[in-house]
Amino acid sequence: MDKSGMFQDFNFKLVVIEALLDKEPLFLEELIELKNKYTSCFEWYAGNGPIEEIRDYLEEVTLEKRDLDKVESLCFDGGNDIYHILKPDWDGEDSLFDVTSVEGFQNLPNLKEVDYVSMCYPEVLEPFKQAGIDVI
Repeated sequence: MDKSGMFQDFNFKLVVIEALLDKEPLFLEELIELKNKYTSCFEWYAGNGPIEEIRDYLEEVTLEKRDLDKVESLCFDGGNDIYHILKPDWDGEDSLFDVTSVEGFQNLPNLKEVDYVSMCYPEVLEPFKQAGIDVI
């Protein structure tokens, strides 16, 4: 669940966060601190879920307008870095991060393109097409 209320689906918020990681978002420093603190002691292949402290932070964080304005493209791909920050040993073979809704994409005024590799059923992306956003 996206507790910030910006997006209906927390997993879609993760796709947006991924798009911001290389754009110096306001939340990056705190995310890096959490990553450094919790991934170093992560117990690999123990069947654990996502790192709770990082997940809780990402659920709560409100993405600022000036960060949202930076998003021109999104990539739906199981190899996205954000998934391995949350669960370093995630192999992409389950539906843990699958997106079921893109509701809230209206918060991305400069979104022009969506690169679809995986992480959702194609029909989930229909709202993008209806809004004139290219899905490739």
